[in-house]
Amino acid sequence: MRARWILMGIGLPLWLMLVWCSNPGLETSRDLEADRQQGQLFRNIAGDSVGYVGKEICRSCHAELYDSYMETGMGRSWGASPEHSKASWTGTATVVYDKHLDMHYQSIRTVDGIYILEFRLDEKGDTVHRRKEKVDMVVGSGQHTNSHIMVRNGKMCQMPMTYYTQEGRWDLPPGFENGNNSRFARPIEAECINCHNAHPAQNPGGANHYYTVPQGIDCERCHGPGALHVREKQAGKIIDTSKGPDYSIVNPRRLSHSLQNDLCKRCHLQGNAVLKEGRSFTDFKPGMVLSDVFSVF
Repeated sequence: MRARWILMGIGLPLWLMLVWCSNPGLETSRDLEADRQQGQLFRNIAGDSVGYVGKEICRSCHAELYDSYMETGMGRSWGASPEHSKASWTGTATVVYDKHLDMHYQSIRTVDGIYILEFRLDEKGDTVHRRKEKVDMVVGSGQHTNSHIMVRNGKMCQMPMTYYTQEGRWDLPPGFENGNNSRFARPIEAECINCHNAHPAQNPGGANHYYTVPQGIDCERCHGPGALHVREKQAGKIIDTSKGPDYSIVNPRRLSHSLQNDLCKRCHLQGNAVLKEGRSFTDFKPGMVLSDVFSVF
């Protein structure tokens, strides 16, 4: 079955999409057991014993690669400062009207940040409702969109305005249209954040409550958790990768096309993801067979 693909604004190269992610024969002809065995060679993805270290640790040895990656859409997928936004705040285009709720929305940029204003007017044009919330985080590299997140009482929610960069306009976010506007209450849960950012530290008791939130998709999303790799390098265990793989961390180039395809599909296959019993959205790691964790319909 031919997979349908969408780019979520994080700029994967066209050759990657064509070579790794669009061959309809890969999924039907793959040897699942061979893929599982290959993935198991990489010691950093076996079980949950290997932790994540964050991209700044990677930078200490791979500064040039780090700097280059941080200029990509994935490296700029999430930010906590107004400077991360590519939006325009000029003219009346900053005001959006939702006819279903009879609400107006306006984006406002001030010296201390970005705000989203919600207001309603009566038949005389007088303001009868007004709510103003500060933007805490900006989602998206700005190549396609910037959406906006607020954190209140530790809970993360999407706000009701998105900037569509290529069209140069503000509007309701995807999923908020046609009477589905949840205003300032759409929770940012694991399924969402795990494709738009690096792994956050989530409160197990709160679906959209996080202890810490990283700033952008990081190296470990495509290489797997890095603690084992870092520990071995710090101990002086250096592998000559010209002679063979370093199995302390996943190198996507060393994976079969099917496993490379699964790595892309984790976030770039359009559809509804259904978890296998006992699985969570954080269980999938590079080098794993995607269908062992969830299916997309």
